[in-house]
Amino acid sequence: MSIPLQKIYSVFAPSPLRPDQQAMYVNLDDVRGDPGMVHGMAQKIRLSDEHTCQVLSGHRGSGKSTELGRLCKDLESPIDGGAGYFVVRVQADDELDRNDIDFPEVLIAIVRQMAAQLRERKVMELKPGYFRDRWERLKKLALSEVSFEGLDLETGMATVSTTVKNSPDARLKVREALEPDTNNWLTATNDVIGEAIQGLQKKGRRGLVVIVDDLDKMITRPHSSAGCSTTEYLFVHRSAQLTAFHCHLIYTLPIDLAYSHHEPTIKRLYSGLPVVPMTKIASPPPRSRTYKPGVQKFRDMIDVRLQSVGAGRKDLFDSDEVCTDLIKLTGGQPTELMTLIREALVTNGLPIGPEGVKRCRVELMRGYRRQLRSDHWPLLEEAAQSGQVTRTLDNEAAFRELLDSRALLLYRNDEEWYGVNPAIAGLKPPLSPSGSGNPGSTP
Repeated sequence: MSIPLQKIYSVFAPSPLRPDQQAMYVNLDDVRGDPGMVHGMAQKIRLSDEHTCQVLSGHRGSGKSTELGRLCKDLESPIDGGAGYFVVRVQADDELDRNDIDFPEVLIAIVRQMAAQLRERKVMELKPGYFRDRWERLKKLALSEVSFEGLDLETGMATVSTTVKNSPDARLKVREALEPDTNNWLTATNDVIGEAIQGLQKKGRRGLVVIVDDLDKMITRPHSSAGCSTTEYLFVHRSAQLTAFHCHLIYTLPIDLAYSHHEPTIKRLYSGLPVVPMTKIASPPPRSRTYKPGVQKFRDMIDVRLQSVGAGRKDLFDSDEVCTDLIKLTGGQPTELMTLIREALVTNGLPIGPEGVKRCRVELMRGYRRQLRSDHWPLLEEAAQSGQVTRTLDNEAAFRELLDSRALLLYRNDEEWYGVNPAIAGLKPPLSPSGSGNPGSTP
């Protein structure tokens, strides 16, 4: 019996696996070259006598959210008879405008989700406490059109959060109102966090962990007044506030900032800088060859999703060669695998054939052709030839743009190295200083 196209299309959603989909999880540690990363982050929390603040970076689509899901499950599970933690997941994309993020909105999102998730999971209901005074201040200075009378903590924070996300004018007013009062807002937040931790410990939990995901997706642009980028301003200039919460915190960090000249500072501020690298599906240049264990892991990811709807790989691809070609086109990006399968299904239906993969490749090439500049090509050519990039003050901006756009992909197998996105392999620079005219080759 043939499997409906819609059923197969649905199971390849590029979003992170939900808790009820963990049977579809495939462990990529062995082919990422960075095993034990989740365990190490969890151990820093478990072994510390004080609250910790960590960051996690990696390309968009590398699987950070899925790994954070593993971390959440790990931390909430009792170990050696000890209590587990209560973990609050904050999806920044749901709470914030990724085009414009600053510390006040992050604080509001954390408090809102902490109150909401403690209530939803029937642990406790947090009281507004000192926040009631803060709301009245906002009402007078910034949000006079919003009434806070009689609001509980969750609803009050939801009111502020929704307003600042949807209205740039309100967002600016809230920032202007909060900036002189930041310390008091932090005091109010930590008062509520202390109340939450006491309630959690009474119910057999060891403490509180807050994971703020999606901050790595914030748009990097010049800050309006700080003389730096918005990502640098938030994670470096405002680190004193980001690390001031009296619970364990984890933030996702943009990879272009992680691999900037701020890297040593970030490691110092956040006690390290773990990175989720790409899956190795080819060996490093210059003698790049297909890396069969990595390709097999991606086949496993395809198989386990197909099995969940009663299908097999032969239902999805018209040959193993087509499956392999599509996997190679991803460059080792798990989320891209799901996206390309969906694109191929939309284009040609079932089964996916060579034309479907070709169409995906052409669309990716068109996107990179539009965004690549002449100063990008020397970096791409060097990465294609050696797997390394010589970074200078003059090319740092271009290097960070290539990482952010995933034109350059980071791998940490063997030694750390960079690969050129396979979609760029068919493109030629307008003027090639080396004369090669081709910045990469498909493994």
